[in-house]
Amino acid sequence: MTIVRTLVAAATLVAAVSLPAQIALPVNANMDIYRAGGYNDSSDGIAPAVYSFVASSGKILSFASVSGSWACSTGVPAYTADGTTGGPCFQGGQSIGTTGKFSGYNLTDFVGALAGIFLAEALPGSAPRALRFYVNDASAGGIRTNFKTLSPRIGQVFFIGDGLTGTGTGSVQQFAVPATATHLYLGYVSNCPGASVPGCYANNVGTLTVVFSVQQYIPAWVQPTLPVAPGVRADIGTAYDTAMGSVLLFGGDNARFPGAVVYGDTWVWRNGWIQLSPASSPPARGVPAMAYDPTTGTVVLFGGRDANGVALGDTWTWDGATWTQQFPPVSPPARSTGMVYDPITETVVLFGGGGNEEPGYGSTVFGDTWEWNGRTKTWTQLFPASSPSPRATVTAYDPITKTVILFGGANGGGDCCRVFYGDTWTWDGVNWTQLSPANSPSARGTQMTHDISLGQVVLFGGTSGPPQGLNDTWTWTGKTWQQLTWASQSTGVWGGTMASDPLTGGLVFFGGELTGDVVTNNTWLFVPVPVP
Repeated sequence: MTIVRTLVAAATLVAAVSLPAQIALPVNANMDIYRAGGYNDSSDGIAPAVYSFVASSGKILSFASVSGSWACSTGVPAYTADGTTGGPCFQGGQSIGTTGKFSGYNLTDFVGALAGIFLAEALPGSAPRALRFYVNDASAGGIRTNFKTLSPRIGQVFFIGDGLTGTGTGSVQQFAVPATATHLYLGYVSNCPGASVPGCYANNVGTLTVVFSVQQYIPAWVQPTLPVAPGVRADIGTAYDTAMGSVLLFGGDNARFPGAVVYGDTWVWRNGWIQLSPASSPPARGVPAMAYDPTTGTVVLFGGRDANGVALGDTWTWDGATWTQQFPPVSPPARSTGMVYDPITETVVLFGGGGNEEPGYGSTVFGDTWEWNGRTKTWTQLFPASSPSPRATVTAYDPITKTVILFGGANGGGDCCRVFYGDTWTWDGVNWTQLSPANSPSARGTQMTHDISLGQVVLFGGTSGPPQGLNDTWTWTGKTWQQLTWASQSTGVWGGTMASDPLTGGLVFFGGELTGDVVTNNTWLFVPVPVP
């Protein structure tokens, strides 16, 4: 995948921070990455190398060089920073379980790479999920070591190697620094044969000299050149599947009801689009609602519209391999809508949406609130004291305020009488509350999701009256909306889909309609770009 265009000149999101241009650290082969932050994992290793800095958003880590060699037992150092797939250390892969408050670490077909971990001033409250990396063996899934960008979480052990997409060659890899991080630790993952706990560090020999920089960055929209992609479409369903570590895409349409062409294919984004062939799938549809439910490790899909614009009301779950239809005793009325997981209530929240597509592209709209409980596989209607007016709209979870954010939408009126909204609401698990932010995007139907690398909800484009698309980008600070200042896209887009992709440190935007009703299959990435 080659990035061919960057659509940003400057951004007002972050302020410049003075950081050293380069830092050099020796990383001894006895250094146990699981002894970061003073933690004692009872191994025979020593504390890893550490670099400390002031916490702030908008930083990116990259490696100018990683030189030297090491060996896993007494002898002449022979292995590079990327590790080895042969020799006395090779065990056909390596697996470390959760250690203290740190994640596990899985390597399918190699061992011994330089590894890192970000920590804040205190150890994390709980261990994040383990990352899995591979060189050639993709059978167990995971992330290939030639990734271009990675966005590790606090307490999540991650692969560094030599910091290049190849071994000794290739593009410089980028690692988004968590906003709350104050320390970077560098060391190794090691375990004795057959063990799933850190160990066998004492007889390692050798040292790597690591030269790296932590730079300020700005988020930018970039367009990759891709060998394959889903066909042109709008009104697509997507969700970031945390269990799979990839963005899941289903369906969509050519935005013409009735008589639309609708799709029922399943794709994943893993630094490129890959089409899957599940044993069973939902019927083809446009505008399906999708959200990842961590309580069950599944993606939930609800509703949408068929080729004739008839609203659907079925519920499906994706387990990483196939789709399974669920048959809850009660369901929301058939509709096309959006939904989002609320970690406070541990349910998927659905608000409003549109019913059957009518002549002139209008529809009946809803103003009700429902929750999907993945553990019991049930829908429950809620009756809040106040709610937004009935509409088709978008929602996203905001970890800053620990609430669900709703913005704008449309009243379902056709070409004659469509009304767009520009109001902002929050859902606290009990009630909807309208906010009065100092700044707001214009009224519109739009795309919105949370960007884990920024720690903020991002809103992009949409329409305030098709066929005219919008191309502005906004972030929600927890109190108000803040517009980012870019060199403009050549045209606006609406009816596309946007999902968070934490592993690449940004967002994936796909498809939609360009200004002038041109349906597209363009892919755009919202990723960190270092400040020159």
